[in-house]
Amino acid sequence: MRLSEQMLALRFLAVVALLILLGGCSSPSDTAGFVATAAPANVSGSAAASAEYLLSPGDLLDISVFQVPDLNKEVQIDAAGQISLPLIGDVKAAGETAHALETDIAARLRAKYLQSPQVSVFVKNAAGQQVTVTGAVNRPGVYPIVGQMTLVQALAASGDLNEVGDPSSIRVFRQANGSRSQAKFNVDDIRAGKAADPSLYAGDMVVVDNSGARTAWKNVRDIISPTTSTVATGALFLH
Repeated sequence: MRLSEQMLALRFLAVVALLILLGGCSSPSDTAGFVATAAPANVSGSAAASAEYLLSPGDLLDISVFQVPDLNKEVQIDAAGQISLPLIGDVKAAGETAHALETDIAARLRAKYLQSPQVSVFVKNAAGQQVTVTGAVNRPGVYPIVGQMTLVQALAASGDLNEVGDPSSIRVFRQANGSRSQAKFNVDDIRAGKAADPSLYAGDMVVVDNSGARTAWKNVRDIISPTTSTVATGALFLH
């Protein structure tokens, strides 16, 4: 094939790929069967502030007793779900809320040592608070929720969509109240302010679908690239 015919073929392939890419339909967010604002029973939001969050093994707690600094301690819940505190020894923490643990510790201290102890439990790091991001992203993996995490923040943590990721087809799967639900989101709409950025909760899984149009363009580009190099080399010899 002559040089001019090769260039013409390359231009044709590029135009076809561009038309495919432009022809891809952008679908809006679809939250049918999924309540974006509803959290599972063991929610995350802000792990330390959430009254409903159930403590898990591995969680790091900051426990303080008002005006008794010697009893203040930073502890981690062990694999058995317990923590060890001065004076009162081992206390079951896993499966309890921070408020319930405060009440339990205060009762133990009141029984033998203090008249009216005021106990505070702050969750510094919630090991059980994680989301999974997979599919067409640059760094798929499991990411911790620090404070409140939204869909856009989870995508940013995973390095955002890769070159074949479909911004109009991002699905969030959630296990809540004994059933599994899902929703589909368009991240371009979220970033443009046309749709809300949903909060994510512990156990959520984000799946970024491949874009057929972007995949087609990548395939054409991969075909064109070595050919272009060959054509450029031939052009140099012709000159």
